[in-house]
Amino acid sequence: MNDRYRTSDDNPEKARLLSSPRVQVAGIPVVARPAAEVIALIQRVAPGLQGSGIPVHFVNAYTVALTEDERYLGVFQSDSLNIADGTPLAWLARRQSDQIAHMRGPDAFRAILSSAPEFGVRHFLLGGTVGSLKRLEAVIAKEYPDALIVGSFSPPFRDLEPPDHQQIDAMLRDADANVVWVGIGTPKQDYEVARIAAGHPAVVLAVGAAFNFVSGDVVEAPVFWRRTGLEWVYRFGREPRRLWRRYVFGNLRFLLLAARRHRG
Repeated sequence: MNDRYRTSDDNPEKARLLSSPRVQVAGIPVVARPAAEVIALIQRVAPGLQGSGIPVHFVNAYTVALTEDERYLGVFQSDSLNIADGTPLAWLARRQSDQIAHMRGPDAFRAILSSAPEFGVRHFLLGGTVGSLKRLEAVIAKEYPDALIVGSFSPPFRDLEPPDHQQIDAMLRDADANVVWVGIGTPKQDYEVARIAAGHPAVVLAVGAAFNFVSGDVVEAPVFWRRTGLEWVYRFGREPRRLWRRYVFGNLRFLLLAARRHRG
């Protein structure tokens, strides 16, 4: 188990969160701390952050498959918190520790939206379309009335450029956001999470399809499929033309990479 991560910080709760033990899974250091503890620490840490933030990535088989790109792999090998999202990844991690934080991005989204007001969490939503963000904010206002949404932005669907980054950074500063949710697709969102966290004092989380699931724009897999690790089968069955490459080639590449890096 690898726990040699940054611990010196003026904020002891931030240091505690960043020093969470990790285990190596297919070249990615995965947090080995119970998910409930991670969520509780995020709730306490976010409002008091200064200077830089904390990047949080939810890692699954597809994420690992894309780390054949060394630049992308580097995103997960800094001070980021990498949470085991996919069940196969969690299975491998649990061979090394029984304390693995196994949590889906949408579940973390819901859990932190439920934070008590006294925590002082200020949410910013980055991703989706203008219309989908409006629907999402309406659902949040109804189901999570204590959640404070201080801003939202629908970025361009192309690769983000320096003027886009400047606009996003200005919006985050003006909103004084301390929790930033990024749902712009993998791997784009992971790069953006790392970039934002490097310069903005917030917990910044890459949450994939969480916006679509919580808003109801996309039907979420029933609990049975999620708990048995077969959510990908359910999603593939509903959207085969869009997801076949991700799941067929992604899962195969994940297995090959995991085996190769384990041997290495």
